[in-house]
Amino acid sequence: MLIYPSVESLLYYAQTHLLLDDLDVIWARNLLLDELKLHDYVQYEVDYEAIDALDRPDSVLEPLVSYAVENGIVTDDKREYFAGKLMNIVSKRPAEVADIFADLHRKSAVKAFDWLYDYGVKSDYVKLTKISENVKWEAKGTRGKLEITINTCRPEKNNKETAAALKAQKSEYPACSICKENEGYAYGGQIRQTLRTVPLTLGGEEWFWQFSPYAYFHQHGIAVNGEHVPMKVDGSTFEKLFDFVDYMPGYFIGCNAALPRIGGSVLTHDHFQGGAKLMPMHKAGARTVLKNKEYPYIDMCVVDWYNSVLRLSCSHREKLIEFAQKVNDAWQNYSDESVDIIAQTDEQHNAVTPIVRKADDKYVVDIILRNNRTNQQYPDGIFHAHPEYHNIKSESIGLIEAMGLFVLPGRLARQTARIEKYLTKEEKYSESKLEPDMLCHKDMIEKLVKASGSAKIGAAEAKLNIKDEINRVCEEILENTAVFKQDEKGQQAFFKFLATLGIEKK
Repeated sequence: MLIYPSVESLLYYAQTHLLLDDLDVIWARNLLLDELKLHDYVQYEVDYEAIDALDRPDSVLEPLVSYAVENGIVTDDKREYFAGKLMNIVSKRPAEVADIFADLHRKSAVKAFDWLYDYGVKSDYVKLTKISENVKWEAKGTRGKLEITINTCRPEKNNKETAAALKAQKSEYPACSICKENEGYAYGGQIRQTLRTVPLTLGGEEWFWQFSPYAYFHQHGIAVNGEHVPMKVDGSTFEKLFDFVDYMPGYFIGCNAALPRIGGSVLTHDHFQGGAKLMPMHKAGARTVLKNKEYPYIDMCVVDWYNSVLRLSCSHREKLIEFAQKVNDAWQNYSDESVDIIAQTDEQHNAVTPIVRKADDKYVVDIILRNNRTNQQYPDGIFHAHPEYHNIKSESIGLIEAMGLFVLPGRLARQTARIEKYLTKEEKYSESKLEPDMLCHKDMIEKLVKASGSAKIGAAEAKLNIKDEINRVCEEILENTAVFKQDEKGQQAFFKFLATLGIEKK
């Protein structure tokens, strides 16, 4: 295999898209040759126009990685690791990226974040090709459209493992998967050679921003505390969220509830999630308009959404933070056993998920009320996805799903393809012949098979029937997470809680 043109293609790609300086080309070439175990070189012309037009490095990177595998330089399971080594050679160093970002941000926050995201894609940190392989569709729900993604990029996570990780004393390096020390790290499942972060100051503390390599939506990223400290939601959290949207007004930013079963997958390290996306919940209007006599300048409402959300909006930053923290403090200690809400037992159960953005020159705070209590009937969480829906989603319902964007496990791509064959009668359904990993879908399969009847249906109709069932389940899961249900009893209980804050119907 003639590899020299591929080396030259990557170098030209880096000059065009990654700002590789002309003075660094020879140095970078020699480092690439060393990785490829080559000791001489013949320079070739490349297809400059084609490389200029690329939006990601796949086509110039793949021949080099394949060469390394075919020649025993790396094993096939190390392809991503080796690709990261090559791309790191031709990418800007972290300090250089941070300097460019800062220069751009002084002129335009949007342009700075756009550039950083594009650089992440071009350097192969943001895996755009793999992200595009995820299965996506919109579902018309009873309270607006939900967005559904079957995410084939990452493994399914276990709630019990997440809770155990919170209690574990971790001494490894890096301390967790989102620590700053991951920048350039490459070991085990953490391939982060081309990760580039930029510094933030939030609440007077040193934080940093990074984009997600396997994003759930456009420019999905996380703001991370520079110190490895556990997640929390308090007055300083609201200050930091507001600091962020002042720094980047085009993004929303949110903090997961800092408790197992209702929070994120990394509870040991304080961080927020956000990006350039108007989520389904953001588009939901007011179910009930509210007021508070002490804070007449704050617009407030119960959001017409599946779970229990209070929306506050105001141009006065400090007063809005003050009132949002009052909501948080009140909820931390609020119990109403008539609707199964107990704030504390031997542990804390109530928590909030705050999400902040800017709209029409105002700050907007959506506060989702959460509770992680369990009982004998619901050992995984009273206000978590109920057991009959775990075949679709058993992981914690974090802020992304709570706002209507469901990230479903990649196994569903394969499993739904199998269910489709039962509906089209390509295969005859038999419970006794179900594979072990299909048993979780038994009830759903039997429901769909019964609904389709004896008639043979086409593949398109079968896919639609399966999607409709998944859509229904996702709506049900969101309603499971509501601490105050949509019925009369639940809504009366909701207004009873709001009354403790001096909030009443307008």
